[in-house]
Amino acid sequence: MAIIKCPNCGREISDKAHQCVHCGETFTKVNYQREFRCSECGTVLTEADTICFNCGCPVDNVEHQQVDVTKEKKTSKLKGVIAVIVAFALIGGLGGIFLKSYSDAYQREKEKKIYNEYIDNLIQVQEAMLAGGSDSESLCNLTYRVWGNAIYEDRDEETDKYTRPDGYFVSDFNIALENLYADENTQTTVSRIEENKCSVKKIMKELQTVPEGLEDCFDSVMSLNEVYNKLTNMAVNPTGSYQKFGDTINDVVPAFTSAFDKLDTQIPEKKE
Repeated sequence: MAIIKCPNCGREISDKAHQCVHCGETFTKVNYQREFRCSECGTVLTEADTICFNCGCPVDNVEHQQVDVTKEKKTSKLKGVIAVIVAFALIGGLGGIFLKSYSDAYQREKEKKIYNEYIDNLIQVQEAMLAGGSDSESLCNLTYRVWGNAIYEDRDEETDKYTRPDGYFVSDFNIALENLYADENTQTTVSRIEENKCSVKKIMKELQTVPEGLEDCFDSVMSLNEVYNKLTNMAVNPTGSYQKFGDTINDVVPAFTSAFDKLDTQIPEKKE
């Protein structure tokens, strides 16, 4: 056993002590461990020895080898570990904030894109319905005139080629209607209407998933599509009586115009 100084208060204590008897400082390990060996023969000595008891070499020539294992070193190491942990936690926290911010920005851009694409589809289907509705209205009006002129034998420069193909009125209005729908111009119009209906149907499928804030537009485009289908079906396949056909035209055409105008006022601007 050797006498050393307490690293906390500086007073003398045993090198085997785990706690300073003067200041109460506690040591997790012995603060200082001293090992003295004779420089001549290597015999282990104590601090109390003045000469080597093995070879007689004076103590002044004894080599001192000191190994320090202090609480301060352990504390410093612990602080370093804590600093590393804190640094990683800080980096992780900042990384999490960055990722969340990036994710939120990405989500906003995605929602804006979907919103704007929906508006594009609304405008596209509205324009398609207008074109198909216009062709259908014209053909319905012509059909109604051919139908009536064949029944009442009224002359009309545009309808005569259907009602009076041989210079005199046909015996049945159905023959006049057959002549109308066999005409090349009429067939071209019917084909255009049918193609238009296919385009509208395709776009309407894209409109079934409605972005938030455009629910009213969806309701309005569905109403417009319903009237549009009635009008186009009348144009490509006229049925019923002459009077009923005329009454239906008078109901459907204004309804189509009204539904179109309502949707037109509801479609908002795209998001920037």
